[in-house]
Amino acid sequence: MSKAWWGTAALAMLSLLAAGPAAGADKMLSLEQAVGLALKNNPTLEAARQEVAQAEGRVTQTTSRWWPQLSGDAGYTRNYSDRSRTSNYAGHYDYYEGELSLTQKIYDFGQTGGKVEASRQELSAVRHDLSTRRDEVVLSVKTSYFEVLKNQHLVRVATKTLESQQRHVEQAKGFYATGLRPKIDVARAAVDLANARLALISAQYRRREARVALERVMGVRPWRAKYELAPEKGLPPLPGKLDPLIVEAMDRRPETASLKAYIAASQGRLEAAQGGYWPSLDAGGSFGYGNTEFPLQNDWAAGVSLSWAIFSGFLTKGQVNEARAQILQRQAKLKDLELGISEEVEQAWLVVRESQERIEVARTALEAAKENFRLAQGRYENGVGDAIEFTDAQVARFQAASDLVRARYDYLQAYAALERALGRPMTASRVAMK
Repeated sequence: MSKAWWGTAALAMLSLLAAGPAAGADKMLSLEQAVGLALKNNPTLEAARQEVAQAEGRVTQTTSRWWPQLSGDAGYTRNYSDRSRTSNYAGHYDYYEGELSLTQKIYDFGQTGGKVEASRQELSAVRHDLSTRRDEVVLSVKTSYFEVLKNQHLVRVATKTLESQQRHVEQAKGFYATGLRPKIDVARAAVDLANARLALISAQYRRREARVALERVMGVRPWRAKYELAPEKGLPPLPGKLDPLIVEAMDRRPETASLKAYIAASQGRLEAAQGGYWPSLDAGGSFGYGNTEFPLQNDWAAGVSLSWAIFSGFLTKGQVNEARAQILQRQAKLKDLELGISEEVEQAWLVVRESQERIEVARTALEAAKENFRLAQGRYENGVGDAIEFTDAQVARFQAASDLVRARYDYLQAYAALERALGRPMTASRVAMK
């Protein structure tokens, strides 16, 4: 074979080797992608969207009363009469008929207008409810996403601890073999190694559970192949003063807008109910054909009608009282909601600031734990310290590292909860660099 053929084959092999790792590399899921998948596939959002569609249908139904109502009828009957002396239709005869009727609502003192306004306000409320559900889903995605990342970091901490403990076991065996340490050090190191393995197994399963929870919120698994989550970009800055945040939440939260729309809907129902005390004016007309034989004869009619329920067994009074009570009930709910939003914002604000303080303390504790472990390890290797001192230092370092990881992701989750409490525009991530 020619040298050119071998050169071409070598280049092809190198290309395959270079492409192999990339082709088999894990896919990376960002927080923005996770939110997008949830907004598209979460079944509770689809249910909320269908509620909006139902409310739109109810608006169409109520507004239909303002439009002319056109109906048509056609019929054929086979009749029999034995009134031969008094009727021209004695015996069997056929009757054919057809008619078109048109009616138009002219005025009903707010009965129809109130119902239309109520349905429109309810549509607005349901749309705000959809926004509320979207914000809740976004918060769930963020919380689950950060939970997965937290457990991934805890797995890394547990893995490093296990590796350190494995080295300690080998070290203890070496010291025992040379007579520098008793056999109990080897046994204790083996116990510590087993505990480190248990900690790693627990961390791995917690990571798996967190990933399952994330996929449940997204409503779909992003890829069939293995994938990883993109790491967080940093910690967002501490929120500002509390009072302006509460004011912002009152203006932004879709729950308050929804309840205000429901109050307006109840006022529309009250207007419709009060219209029941007054008459309803309608216009109508009809045109038709009918006879026992062809050609059929035509007839028509047109006019206006005034209908008035003078007494309906206190039905209208009950409907008015119900609508008024519903308005008062929803106004009370709005006040309770505002109090709840204020409490929710303040609690989220406090949790964020507490998490920030925990991060600072955890950092300090981790540095101290690392130094303590370094000293304990040196003392053990020099024959001054004992196995208990070394183990305690190892456990303290592992705990401090885990506490820092938890504090960081508790901060991110708390900040996401604060954004939800503020009702800020729905974004995939507001992680700001620090």
